[in-house]
Amino acid sequence: MRKEIDLIPSELRAIEVHKYYLSQREGREVSFEGAMIDFIDNYEAGFLCKKLVEDNQAQNLEIQKYKWIESEKEGHDIGKQKAALDWIEKFGSIWREEKESLEENGFVESSVVIENRDGANIEIARLAELAHDFDCDIYVHQYGMKNYNFKLFGKKEFLNVKSILSPTYLEVTHGESIELIATGGRARDALEASTRLISELSPSLSV
Repeated sequence: MRKEIDLIPSELRAIEVHKYYLSQREGREVSFEGAMIDFIDNYEAGFLCKKLVEDNQAQNLEIQKYKWIESEKEGHDIGKQKAALDWIEKFGSIWREEKESLEENGFVESSVVIENRDGANIEIARLAELAHDFDCDIYVHQYGMKNYNFKLFGKKEFLNVKSILSPTYLEVTHGESIELIATGGRARDALEASTRLISELSPSLSV
């Protein structure tokens, strides 16, 4: 049995790119599940190794810039070790968070709080239609959801709305927050349409 999949935004982006090229090669739209499994089985190790090298190179450039700026301020060369330690302490975690943010990796995100007092049933097929219409992929997160494709940073479960794992509906209660992320051709338009659809739902319209 395949273990639970835990991704970071750059991996999810790489899977999206992999999905595009697989679809081009096969002349059909490859499913997200198919692309994800193929990527993890055949390319993930190489991707992570390359990413580590590239991240270290990018970080070293940032440290060099910091060293030059601080040396100019102090009127002498502060040295590579001090520059590295100071930069890591002051900026390291912020730099890594920004590099692995959804926005930095080509995703837009939004959330919708269910205002309907009786809650709502979100029909996943309608979100999948929007993903198709706007030429993008949409992922939805609901706290405690049972069906999902992966966890992001090991914390939040996300489901691709075109996934074969998708239930017919997501049952949501009053005050509950639904999170959406999207990437692709018109991802921002797709999210706006999706959040509008969810916010306008009422039980009578959803069933």
